[in-house]
Amino acid sequence: MPRVYRQASVIPYRIHEERVEIALVTSQGGKRWVVPKGSLDDGEDAMDAAIRETEEEAGLIGELGDRPIGWYRYTKQNDSYHVDVYVMRVTAVLDSWMEAQHRHRRFMPVEDALTLLHPVLHGFVHKAARLVRAQRSRPRNGNGPPQSQGASYDP
Repeated sequence: MPRVYRQASVIPYRIHEERVEIALVTSQGGKRWVVPKGSLDDGEDAMDAAIRETEEEAGLIGELGDRPIGWYRYTKQNDSYHVDVYVMRVTAVLDSWMEAQHRHRRFMPVEDALTLLHPVLHGFVHKAARLVRAQRSRPRNGNGPPQSQGASYDP
């Protein structure tokens, strides 16, 4: 039975001129735009991995939701991966970061991000944008990112 590896991914966002913008980074080869994602280190939980990967790959620091907004699975070279997807409100953008020499970072409107991302991520980006917009329309009682009620996605 093949092993299932756990990973965490982040949809980082900011509000710029009253609109939601998503941060994307280039893949390691620089050919595609992606969101930060990576494997959990030994003893690390998905939330900690999500925070670490976002800082290492994108140079972004922020407030992560308490739980994922969903998940997906994929297979690569006969290995299976389960990816928890989180939303992060970006609070700091670093000028230099661990993978800055290998990756570019760009904030862009949701609609532009959707044209560049793999279709498996489209539902998560839409959901993140809806949650952010809904949170912004409510009276503010906390500073954290939007929360979800146990949504799942499996392509």
